[in-house]
Amino acid sequence: GSQLFESSSCTYTYVLADGASGDAVIIDPVLETVPRDLQLLRELRLNLRYAVNTHCHADHVTGSGALVRALGGRSVISRASGARADMLLSDGDEIKFGDF
Repeated sequence: GSQLFESSSCTYTYVLADGASGDAVIIDPVLETVPRDLQLLRELRLNLRYAVNTHCHADHVTGSGALVRALGGRSVISRASGARADMLLSDGDEIKFGDF
């Protein structure tokens, strides 16, 4: 996994990947750093399965939509957030990628 930082919004973005399958999840991507994140995912030859937001960002636009449009996969957020995504999760739900 990798921890990445975007300074203007003070947001940490995380990339988790299954080494065997190449399946990956990106957590809390920021719109301003989509080019960086795309480059990382492509360089590592990862298959984006999910772009997950842990919360609804009131202060900036997430990069989930742009990453999903570029690489495929599905956008994910909590149902309780009131935000829109391809998948809405409730407490206890799991997402699977590779062997994780």
